[in-house]
Amino acid sequence: MRITGVGDCGVDRYVNIGSDRPGGITLNFAVNAKRLFPASDSVGVVTALGTDPEAQQVRRALEVFALDACVSTIEGATSIQYIDRQPTGEKIFVRYEEGVLGEYRVGAREREVIAASDVVMAVLYSQVEGFFHSVMESNSPGLRAVDFGDLAGVTGGVGSVERYVERFHVGFFGLNSADAPLIDHLERLARSSGRILVVTLGADGSMALGGRERIECAAVPVPCVVDTTGAGDAFAAGFLHEYCETRRIPESLAAGAREAAAVVQRLGAFPWENS
Repeated sequence: MRITGVGDCGVDRYVNIGSDRPGGITLNFAVNAKRLFPASDSVGVVTALGTDPEAQQVRRALEVFALDACVSTIEGATSIQYIDRQPTGEKIFVRYEEGVLGEYRVGAREREVIAASDVVMAVLYSQVEGFFHSVMESNSPGLRAVDFGDLAGVTGGVGSVERYVERFHVGFFGLNSADAPLIDHLERLARSSGRILVVTLGADGSMALGGRERIECAAVPVPCVVDTTGAGDAFAAGFLHEYCETRRIPESLAAGAREAAAVVQRLGAFPWENS
């Protein structure tokens, strides 16, 4: 089986400790998927990197984790996410610089990789809407998933989900309990479209929408939260691994919860030593 993350691979810049780590939603997902899926499966990414020193750190991570990389090199800057953390370990989003991803669109080579994939995991946030649209216009016969995040700043908001709901099978959303009206809207959309929409709620657990009843799963308790960066990406990897094997949603939610719990107990979305 071939699993492909299509989206952002870049650098997480921790401003509170003055340290850079390779990261980005797509890289985080792919590294965790590589660990979870059978060794016989191929796990890779489709992305674009700049020509700056930050790109070399991302390339090193792709090599270290033996990811199949379809990477376009574009003159300019690699994407950087600036991160701080609360004393509780909760991630503070400072700012994001999309770099070359802002103007990047998939071409023929990338579409071939997407078409040959059994699982495609795409990502949508405001700075890469054009990239995302080009991905969703690419054909693939397998399971398609999308990480919609919290939909903040995305043109059309939940309208973007409605626009593409016939072109994916599983959608992931990182929300909180105060987003009850949005969750209700997503539930109606899931039921009418026959899609599975998964909502993670941090310490309040997760739920899957689309059936007659919501399927809920508690978060896995942890002794100490160090860093919530990448928890949702690990959750998605855990969920999709289990779902591809069993098609059982309760077990898939539980698998995602376990992976997210493991991530928040360390710095970064995956183990990494800067050299």
